[in-house]
Amino acid sequence: LEGRYAEFAGSVLASDVDIVLFTEPGQELEGKNRLARIGFDRVIGYVDNPFEVMFSHRDDVQVGSRLTAKAFDQRAAELRDLQVVDVRNPGEVEAGAIPGAIAIPVGQLPSRLSELDPAKPTVVYCAGGYRSSVAASLLRRNGLADVSDILGGYGAWDESHQNA
Repeated sequence: LEGRYAEFAGSVLASDVDIVLFTEPGQELEGKNRLARIGFDRVIGYVDNPFEVMFSHRDDVQVGSRLTAKAFDQRAAELRDLQVVDVRNPGEVEAGAIPGAIAIPVGQLPSRLSELDPAKPTVVYCAGGYRSSVAASLLRRNGLADVSDILGGYGAWDESHQNA
């Protein structure tokens, strides 16, 4: 619930779907209220102790691939058809980006999925890792099977290249 929780949820979820919250115990009402303020009024429940539930239902949980900046560089060197997606806003992209990345702000991603090839391995990144984690989940849900994001985002990647 830290940061721009409702804004990000609103940018990747449809407002006409049922929502079940995975929150820390005691934060369910805050999560529901923040979504309601942006018109998401179909929160139908929450999962108490989400980590315990996910651990006990491993077959129903997908683990996302998260790469360090160094691991991303290795993957990029190995895969010629790697699709890299920058989900930051235009002003952030203008300040610097990973060469060859496709710039699609996270809020536009649902409407611009056709610009991506679902058959290609894909790595997404943002400034620090939060938006890209959300974007990677959205891409997996929409049929892209091989999706990773960069831990620490562009900041981590840029720092690793300044020290290289």
